[in-house]
Amino acid sequence: MLAKLRRRRDITTDRLNAIPGISCVRAEGAFYAFPRLHIEEPDELFVAELIRETGVVVVHGSGFGQVPGTRHFRVVFLPTEDVLEKAFSQIERFMLKWREKHPPKSGA
Repeated sequence: MLAKLRRRRDITTDRLNAIPGISCVRAEGAFYAFPRLHIEEPDELFVAELIRETGVVVVHGSGFGQVPGTRHFRVVFLPTEDVLEKAFSQIERFMLKWREKHPPKSGA
């Protein structure tokens, strides 16, 4: 079971870090990740649009005590690897569209 969770954690971290505009620290004692969004808009808006457009459910980070002025979301990596891969592919496509609609001001 631990090996499966480590693999899912690694998939989560690697896939999220490969998406422009998202960075993610590897979880060390939890079954969720807290990736940072490098966007100007509120994380609540990002998450609401992500859910509406893709059906991928994550939770906005502002509810988890993130540093003021930063944007995050929380994602659980308990689903099977194939479900995670599909979800991260949808997040990647969504983020690419998001960045077209909301180009980063700082070049992030």
